Amino acid sequence: MENISKYLKINFLVSTSKTLLVSLITLLLLPLIIKKIGLQLFGVLSLTLLFSELSTIVDLGLSKSIVLLSGENKISENRVVTSAFIINLILIGGLSIVFILLQLLSIDMLGSNLNIAKNEKFILLQVGFFILILTLLNNLCRAILESNYLIHIVNITLSIYTPLLYCVIFVTSFFTDNMLIYMIIPLILTFLMLLVNFMIIKRRTKVKLEKVKKIHLKYVTKMTLELLNIGLINSMVIPVLRYSFVILVANLSLYAIFDLSFKIALISNSIMTAISIPMLAVFSSNNKQIRKMIVLSYKIFGISLVIYLLMLLGFYFFGELIISFIDLNVLNTDLLYSITFILLISLGSIATVEVFYRYFLGYKQLKKALLLKLIIPIGCLAFFILFKNLEIIYRLIYAYSASLILNAFFMLLTFVFYSKAKLKHAL
Repeated sequence: MENISKYLKINFLVSTSKTLLVSLITLLLLPLIIKKIGLQLFGVLSLTLLFSELSTIVDLGLSKSIVLLSGENKISENRVVTSAFIINLILIGGLSIVFILLQLLSIDMLGSNLNIAKNEKFILLQVGFFILILTLLNNLCRAILESNYLIHIVNITLSIYTPLLYCVIFVTSFFTDNMLIYMIIPLILTFLMLLVNFMIIKRRTKVKLEKVKKIHLKYVTKMTLELLNIGLINSMVIPVLRYSFVILVANLSLYAIFDLSFKIALISNSIMTAISIPMLAVFSSNNKQIRKMIVLSYKIFGISLVIYLLMLLGFYFFGELIISFIDLNVLNTDLLYSITFILLISLGSIATVEVFYRYFLGYKQLKKALLLKLIIPIGCLAFFILFKNLEIIYRLIYAYSASLILNAFFMLLTFVFYSKAKLKHAL
């Protein structure tokens, strides 16, 4: 238990430091970048990075399978990783075939109304697809590090990526406004991150690829399929929301504001989830210590709740000042503040109960986790229909936020009843 506490403290400190660094760089450089390249070009950059978010959908739960199965010790970690790597390559191959077919059939994946030239849209799609593939491999590496209690290393690499991206873009803005260059920069940095992750795995873990049998592939595939539905639901909502905005609004400048609101809200959200994220590996490795894990879960929930309330108070008093640094016009500033505050409330509510969700995954209560996560897409669709009289940007944000708050409420309620039954049975 002492080692677990030490691991959580290290990860929390590293993750919080990462978030503060990213926040500071974002606050300093984003206004300068937007002023130099404009909202239109920043929207193109944001759209390029959207493809990296799609990796969480295409991953199909494979990354979580590595963490869960590595903690089981039914088959060696090397065989788990090798099997996952083979499955990942199969996914990449299938994805490549689908992507090529869509282009051969002339299906416009970004919609015909998006205000960008046809040749530039073509290049954006190609670059975005390569980013997607590289991110899939990066996700695999991060899962290996998490299963080895090295998620704080993942946070360190991530803390370098975003500031480096913004720094390179800012420097580049003095020399060119060529859209192609701004599309390629994230691709190069994503590839470099993959190389760094490979090096860390080689130096800090004993993981290596080895020969596997069909039975090993089946075992990992089975767990991946069990996590598939949860993985899809959990990871698809934000990318689908972004994609829906692109199709329905078809305005790169407004998409840039939409993207900025998520950036700010997710930065705050990452501080709240910093202590919960490493718990998946902890739960899967300590699944016989039920009482201790339940008590630890409630402690983490309490800490997350305090951080959540402090975040909301901080943004309420200082949010307008923070957003003013981005130097948008008055209408865009008001829009950004209002939708960011809504996202902070809703994403924060989910962050406070993240530890309970990871408990259900770690103890293989997959049906409970699935049913609870289903609340988000179903609720999102229902609220989107209900809020039909709102402007599209508010309609999407309100629908998404209401479904998140509903999910957080039921997640907390379910864990309270579940933990009481478990503790009573343990007596």
